[in-house]
Amino acid sequence: MKIKLDDVIEALEFVNDGMDAGAYLNPKTYEIVYIDDYIDISPEKKEEIYDEYISLPSKYYIDEYSMMEEFIETIDEVKLYNQLYIAISGKGAFRRFKDTCINFDIIDDWYRFRDEKYKELAIEWCKDNNIEYI
Repeated sequence: MKIKLDDVIEALEFVNDGMDAGAYLNPKTYEIVYIDDYIDISPEKKEEIYDEYISLPSKYYIDEYSMMEEFIETIDEVKLYNQLYIAISGKGAFRRFKDTCINFDIIDDWYRFRDEKYKELAIEWCKDNNIEYI
């Protein structure tokens, strides 16, 4: 049995979207489930998931801020490079970064870069957990 890499990527993106949810893979069925304070799930089922399922990386491990920094390092144009570094300073960094990417018409470049990073994380997680993927 193999898991679809897109399913792992989708789970990573969901967890990283600011939700305080954890994603877990059932190693027998390859079903991904989510647990947070708002999902109605019995304590027994939660315990089973924590004990028997494989945890996917948390939003803290994913670290999209570092992805933004890595993306900025790919920029050759000095003005744009500086604007992006200014954008990620302080509160509201994600919004300002995205707005700056839109203003300089590189938002699609950012999304491609970010998608590739999620794919790399998903592949690394699968390999680390001996999970075959397609």
